[in-house]
Amino acid sequence: MLKFDVIKKFKHSRKELHFQGEIKLSGVCAIFGDSGAGKTTLLRCLLGLEPCFGDININQQAWLTGDKCLVPAERRRIGVVFQEPRLFPHLNVQQNLQLAVNKSNQSVFTINKLAKDLGFESLLTQQTTQLSGGQKQRIAIARALLINPQLLVMDEPLSSLDKSSKKKLLPFLKKISETIPILYVTHSEHELFYLSKQMILIHEGAVEAIGQPHQLFLDSQLSLIKFAQQGLILNVQVNRFDSQEALIEGDVDGQPLYVSAEHPPLGDSIQVKINSRDVIVAMKPIQESSLLNCLLTEVVDYREEPEAVVLTLKLQQQFIYAYITLRSFNNLNLSIGSQVYAHVKTMSIIN
Repeated sequence: MLKFDVIKKFKHSRKELHFQGEIKLSGVCAIFGDSGAGKTTLLRCLLGLEPCFGDININQQAWLTGDKCLVPAERRRIGVVFQEPRLFPHLNVQQNLQLAVNKSNQSVFTINKLAKDLGFESLLTQQTTQLSGGQKQRIAIARALLINPQLLVMDEPLSSLDKSSKKKLLPFLKKISETIPILYVTHSEHELFYLSKQMILIHEGAVEAIGQPHQLFLDSQLSLIKFAQQGLILNVQVNRFDSQEALIEGDVDGQPLYVSAEHPPLGDSIQVKINSRDVIVAMKPIQESSLLNCLLTEVVDYREEPEAVVLTLKLQQQFIYAYITLRSFNNLNLSIGSQVYAHVKTMSIIN
């Protein structure tokens, strides 16, 4: 369990940030919010790198009380991965990693094991200046794990990497989080929903909410409501891949969903994003059209905007948004509890 109640004051301004919350240290806890909201400042306070006032307790051990740092940063056993790898340029990969090994006591990881798992076995003798951004970040992650951390803290570690590098690292991080809890700062909804089961929402220098990502994104009282027009992410069970028609035939909450794909999925489940502007709402299934996806849903909430209405549609356990005109809302005589069919173009679903 991690409990924190800290205040960060700035010397040359009246600005004051106050972070208060409590989370269970299990799996990945994402820290999400706008740029400048205070996500990195919160991390630095927790790491002991930022002077602050308050209380920080982890697993019933006090790290900070008032303005007294009870456990210095170097003794907190936290593995840290920043957006920039920060490797020593005068050392090769093996030497960089060996420094971390020298600091640890009985680490469950070894350099060779991590090199194999992260795919950099051939790079151990290379200078870090010769590596790509994705390669450097894999080394940085390995270095953080080699110190035998009780907690892994990652500040937008994949933001500067290409899709190929992210595709390799995300499954690895998810697996690692089964044994080492991770605090993970991100701007990416995909990373957020793929990795985490809980999140801390930071807004204007404070903790706005803590909870499950899907639930927080559906709360119209939170700052996340601005994402409503962009749609939500769904977990889809893969039934089969049709290579002839380049389609994934899936299942979302017991209903069929077809997703366009050039290549077969790597696992038996995928995540997709349905943009609210790509959802067509009807009282009956649309017949004899090119639409493949027709989902039976229930209107559980709606929010009126000056020019439109954002509907929250519930499947069974998951939700989607639909962005429609006020005239359509009135013509269909919609209200909370209405049963509607949500039609989605297959080609518009982001896999």
